[in-house]
Amino acid sequence: MSTLPNPLGGERRFYAWRGWQVAYVVRGHGDPLVFIHSIHAAAWSAEWRQNVPALAEQHTCYAIDLLGFGASDRPPIHYTATLYLDLIHDFLRDVVGEPSLLVGSSLGATYAVAIADTHPELVRAVVAVGPAGVSRLVNYGGGAGTVVQGLFRTPVVGKALFGALVSRASIRFFLKDIYAFGLDRTAEELYWLSANQPNSRYAPSAFVGMRLNHDIRAAVGRLQCPLVIAWGTEASQTPYREAKTVLAAAPSAEFMPFNAGDLPHEEAPLDFNIAITAFADRLAATV
Repeated sequence: MSTLPNPLGGERRFYAWRGWQVAYVVRGHGDPLVFIHSIHAAAWSAEWRQNVPALAEQHTCYAIDLLGFGASDRPPIHYTATLYLDLIHDFLRDVVGEPSLLVGSSLGATYAVAIADTHPELVRAVVAVGPAGVSRLVNYGGGAGTVVQGLFRTPVVGKALFGALVSRASIRFFLKDIYAFGLDRTAEELYWLSANQPNSRYAPSAFVGMRLNHDIRAAVGRLQCPLVIAWGTEASQTPYREAKTVLAAAPSAEFMPFNAGDLPHEEAPLDFNIAITAFADRLAATV
């Protein structure tokens, strides 16, 4: 089992899925909120450490570490978007067990939208933070993606490349790009710890090889449940101007801009938590 800390509080549990252990944190009581983290070399559920403690005062919060990330097992398999969609679907069915409000970031938001589209019985609403799959990360990787992914999976060169990618200096550089108003040193340490666990390179190699991309251009506009699009006005990885493209594909969505970079839930947590609480209250009032 992973020795990673639990910065979300609550209880870390494990979901046995297809022979692997998938970590998640559960905290609080009330209608369920399920958090799906973004995907990058150092990604994991620590991304929600500013949100789960506050939102757990009124909700049962579940924050999953996708297979290959965080405290979950990291088997040397070939990861795909379909694998993660299957995992999220089964987690909602087997662990949460009732329709939930999904809160996802970047590709995590993409997967949340896709699940809401294909399995509406599991989802009450979606909050999508800077979702991919509409203006970017749409196409599945071709031959070039196979080469890149294969390179990162090699035992010598791959380890060296990934080691450089997840060095403290590299992670600091990445965070300085996605945080608009100053680097969070706690985040730097948490992301470095996760990225330097054994077998960390296999899931991110699928990301750089474009195997985790997923097209939701049609799905985002036909959801049967309420949809919120949240975006940082100072975002660099998913620039704010791309929100227009996403909103054009989902004209009925509610839009929540935040004065922040790519992770408004981390950089402007007070505003984000207030907005999500108000949205969840409106959702509950419609039942």
